[in-house]
Amino acid sequence: MKVTAENMVEKFLRTCMSPFTLEDFYDFVRKMGVKCDKEECEDFLLQNEDIFALNNGTYITRCGAFTGEYFSFRPSRKEIENKAFIVGHRCMPFADPEVLSCHYNFFYKQKLLPKTIVKYESREAADFFFLYGSEYVNQYIVSDPANIDVDLAETDYELPRFINITCTSLEPLLKDGFSYGDRIICNVSDWDTFSIEINFIKAEKNPMQMAPQDIQRETWYNFLESQLLESFEKMGPRKSIEEQLAIVFYNNRSELCTECCGSIEELFSRTKKIDFEPYGVESRIWYTGQEVPAFGTWNKNILLQSDQSEVESNLITKDNFVAAPDFVVDAFLKDIIHEGVEFSDSEMNSLLSKIYPDYNCIPASIRKLILLHLKNRHAILCSKYNRFAENDYAFVRHKAIELYSSVIEIVYAIDFIGSDISSYPQQPLVIFSQLYSHLMQIIKGIELEPETLPKDVSELTLSLSGMQDNFDYIYGDLKGIIEQQKKKGFVVSK
Repeated sequence: MKVTAENMVEKFLRTCMSPFTLEDFYDFVRKMGVKCDKEECEDFLLQNEDIFALNNGTYITRCGAFTGEYFSFRPSRKEIENKAFIVGHRCMPFADPEVLSCHYNFFYKQKLLPKTIVKYESREAADFFFLYGSEYVNQYIVSDPANIDVDLAETDYELPRFINITCTSLEPLLKDGFSYGDRIICNVSDWDTFSIEINFIKAEKNPMQMAPQDIQRETWYNFLESQLLESFEKMGPRKSIEEQLAIVFYNNRSELCTECCGSIEELFSRTKKIDFEPYGVESRIWYTGQEVPAFGTWNKNILLQSDQSEVESNLITKDNFVAAPDFVVDAFLKDIIHEGVEFSDSEMNSLLSKIYPDYNCIPASIRKLILLHLKNRHAILCSKYNRFAENDYAFVRHKAIELYSSVIEIVYAIDFIGSDISSYPQQPLVIFSQLYSHLMQIIKGIELEPETLPKDVSELTLSLSGMQDNFDYIYGDLKGIIEQQKKKGFVVSK
């Protein structure tokens, strides 16, 4: 296989153990033949979810952050009976979150533990995946290769009563005296190959007596709870539950990553202060019984949680006008080309009003630039367009840009008013932000990164239908508050 510069950069990020500076990374990628400037490198590091930015201007990869750090879990009675444990969410946030946990490799006494497939009741199996969030549990379970024949779309996204789970054998540990109540201690030995070393600690035989390590573990639970609560105040809800945990554990690894550690899943069977709360169409860990807000002290200066880097790269830099990303413009143009519509002046103006809701307010000089850009892009795309290659995505693209036109109208309306975003209903705003981000990913995937999209186009169609339903559900709430804010902006003069 040909080794590319991108392969080398990815390998660096998956294997680098030491903190490094922006200068270090810039020198490395330049030596690999990647043409970029330092600002692009910095953007890459800040946006990469496998990298933590440290306070002293340095960075560390997840590999460097979590390799060798201790975490633990206790197998259930059912797992002991089956002589195999379910990995599920138990390696969160220490192992690679992009790899299905059933593919993690566990070593006991330097020997790889074999995998085995065990049938579970779906309700039982779900208990081992709850940290991913209830909205993702079924997807994670069905993604296990042992369930290749299960199609959630055919069952209205409900699991069958029984499900197969790829488990890791406990037999070598059981031969060495492991039993119910004992704790498995883990540490990632090779983050890149998702290899994890394990051992075990015997439980105190007398349930009425606490060993010193049990007392330390009680302190551990209290400390983790306090740090999670503090994280809610300092950084709010993160992009995912996994990211929230990753930051807390990395910042407190000397207290949390000890041989007397407890487990995250056990914390949630004990705490009354933290629970899983709705966050738009997803969920986050948050204060029990409290709504997860879209905005707080941690992001009060941000209008919408969207990928601004995509937008900022397309600045026309006059009167603060921001151009739509090229991949969005291309999507609209390809839709016109596919439909065989003549690209007349009236059609061009109609198209621009769909991309820019306030097009008529844009300065004439900027409009000329936009029109020229559209004509050039249209000519280029026409010369390359392959109608047969487009058939798979043409319908999906059409639905995506229809929704985009509705969504971007709300974005512009909120931006135009410039009011305090905290006055908006928070959950509809969260759903809107998630919807906008996901929609942009779909359009970008169709135009630039088709390999990131599901192979089955029907999955995208279902996803867009769900997004349209969500938009219709929140539209009234957002439109209502926008109209209220508009009225406050008008003053009757006497």
